[in-house]
Amino acid sequence: MFIPDEINELYAKFADAVYRPNVLDGKIKELIALSDSVMADCVPCIEYHYRRAVKAGASKEEIAEALAIAMSVSAGSKQAKYTPVVDRLEKE
Repeated sequence: MFIPDEINELYAKFADAVYRPNVLDGKIKELIALSDSVMADCVPCIEYHYRRAVKAGASKEEIAEALAIAMSVSAGSKQAKYTPVVDRLEKE
């Protein structure tokens, strides 16, 4: 890989710490990671976190709801960002 081994090792330690159950359990963390993967538009991440969410006990319904939230946030961000632009252009 193009990233130095030292950096990869630091990332692995960071990721291990982030995904370790703490205040949030593993299933919730994976549902968040799955939603974030959609927002990041990372197909390998979606595949990875989908499998981990299922392994952590997430139901298809929980996964669907988490993905719907990500899609809603994405659509809302586009609406908030571009509505003022279109409004301004319509006034020109």
